[in-house]
Amino acid sequence: MTLKKFKSGLLRFEELIFKGKLKAFYIHRIKYRGKAYELTKDLYFPPHTASNKSIRMGPDGELLAIGGDWKPERIIHAYKNGIYPVVFKNQPILWWTSERHCVMYPKEVHIPKNMRTLIRQNKYKLTVDQAFYEVVSACSETRKNYTWLTHEQVKAFHQLHTLGFAHSVEVWQDEELVGGLFGVSFGTYFHGESMFTRVSHTSKLAYIGLSLRLAEMNFSIMDCGIWPTDHMKSLGAVVISRDEFLEILEKSKDAPEVIADWGALFENWDLKQAVQNHLDGLTTKVEGALI
Repeated sequence: MTLKKFKSGLLRFEELIFKGKLKAFYIHRIKYRGKAYELTKDLYFPPHTASNKSIRMGPDGELLAIGGDWKPERIIHAYKNGIYPVVFKNQPILWWTSERHCVMYPKEVHIPKNMRTLIRQNKYKLTVDQAFYEVVSACSETRKNYTWLTHEQVKAFHQLHTLGFAHSVEVWQDEELVGGLFGVSFGTYFHGESMFTRVSHTSKLAYIGLSLRLAEMNFSIMDCGIWPTDHMKSLGAVVISRDEFLEILEKSKDAPEVIADWGALFENWDLKQAVQNHLDGLTTKVEGALI
């Protein structure tokens, strides 16, 4: 008990006198020293097997590297090698790998019955890249302790958007933005960064719409991150090994770009008809397997 009181006293003293500066210095300069590869100006990441398995994010994330910057070329280089940047409050940039990955194969997206009903009601409109900054801002509101909390990271995603690597999907009810998602894409790969909802199920609607459209464009994979959530599993996401993921990523990252204009992705496109086509295709697949 005496030791706990002593530590508590030190923390109060540090907050009163140094206003948290000592803690910030410790986290940025000392906490991770020697525990992971420290990035330099070079666009280099160590092999996945060099990760620190004792420092985790969620059940599967393993710390691979620390530091570096938010330059677009570094972020894209990371994603093209199956590495994810994450920011925790008052900490340096942390770069993660995982022995398992949660992915969605666009052609295998699951559309729950309640979502089919919602789509038939035709209450919402889908667009792409019409409100990128608003979508990122809305997603950041749901992440108080990590990810795009910092100005630098938000700025980096805006730069990626300007360069054509980052895209947003918006869900509109009349003229109001009620849901959406954004992510990073190259070749036939899409990494979903985050989604938000202001009206029930609108983030799922954005994801289903994007999945169906990317399936039509023969995208290989939609990367959902390093661990599955119930939200993503309900839409058909599965977990695969890192080796399997990296093999798919290697093929998809250098594939020719198949979307000339992301902003026109949903123009002259019928979501209800796409859903029906998808369901008919699944039925045909099942019947074929039974023959």
